[in-house]
Amino acid sequence: MKKLECPACGGKMARAIQDLRYAYKGKSLVVPALDVLVCASCGEALFATPEDGARYDAAIRAHISAVNLSSAPDLRAIRKRLKLTQAEAGRIFGGGVTAFSRYERGETKPPVALVKFFQVLDRHPELLSELK
Repeated sequence: MKKLECPACGGKMARAIQDLRYAYKGKSLVVPALDVLVCASCGEALFATPEDGARYDAAIRAHISAVNLSSAPDLRAIRKRLKLTQAEAGRIFGGGVTAFSRYERGETKPPVALVKFFQVLDRHPELLSELK
C-alpha cells in the first residue's frame, strides 16, 4: 500500500474513523463516523472516500439551511415590523390564533414556506395589503 503524504506539511497520513464538528452562527453539528486520513504531524484531515466527503457536505448544507430557517426571533421581528398581532398573523397566514405565539416561543417550528414568505414580506411589506 502506498504511503500517503500530507498535502499541507508532507507528514505521514493515517486512516481513522472520526466525528467531525462544524459550527455555523453559533450552532454546532457533529457528523459521526467519517472515514478520514489524518496527518500525524499537523492534524490536517482529508476524506478517505468520496462518499464520506459527500455525506459531510450534505450534513453541512442541511445544518446551514436549518439554522437559517430556525428563525423564531426573526419571525417575531418581521411580524412586528409588519404591524401585525399574533392573532392577525394567524388569521392571514393560517395556523390559528395561537400559531404565531407557539412559533415565536419555539414550541412549534414554523413551516419553511411561512418563514420564506415572511422574509419576502420583510423586503416587500407593500405586498401585505394583497393578503388582508
